[in-house]
Amino acid sequence: MTGLLLALTVAGCGSSSHDYKFPPQPAPSGETPLAGKSAPIGEVTYTAIGLRTQLGEVIGSHGSWVPHGQYVRVRLLMVNHGRERHDFDPGRQLIVTSDGKTYGPSTDAMQISRGVSGTQTLASQEMCAFDLWFDVPKNAKLQAIRVYGDASSSKLADQLKGAKVAGAKNPIDLPLK
Repeated sequence: MTGLLLALTVAGCGSSSHDYKFPPQPAPSGETPLAGKSAPIGEVTYTAIGLRTQLGEVIGSHGSWVPHGQYVRVRLLMVNHGRERHDFDPGRQLIVTSDGKTYGPSTDAMQISRGVSGTQTLASQEMCAFDLWFDVPKNAKLQAIRVYGDASSSKLADQLKGAKVAGAKNPIDLPLK
């Protein structure tokens, strides 16, 4: 819940009388709150709200693991604005470095940290925030998280045709600065 409150604060909510108003929340130890640039894929809005780099180990209640380079943890906020459920697969997401290379999530770090696994379903009008762990080279300069989402539509006419939300871009790159 703390991450969600932080996410909404960092994401710039509170700009109108119809927006939620949340007090600022402390970021987890060592995490840098991000500017919170949001982008939609279909009916779901994604925002990278926190970043932690140079993690030399992931420690859980049942084990620990050292990365090949460094662990990077990205906190991602998702808001489903549609009337239908939308799916999100944490395993498809990528970190993009300044040299254009991409890195998928670290299964070891995700399991040890007891992070999300398998396809996640966002209910209608639901907000959800969680962490994704990546193992990238030690000196990598991070550029973005490349988010792959669900561009399906809640409109009945679109569903009958199997159409996506008009103009939906998938994937999107969210800056990590």
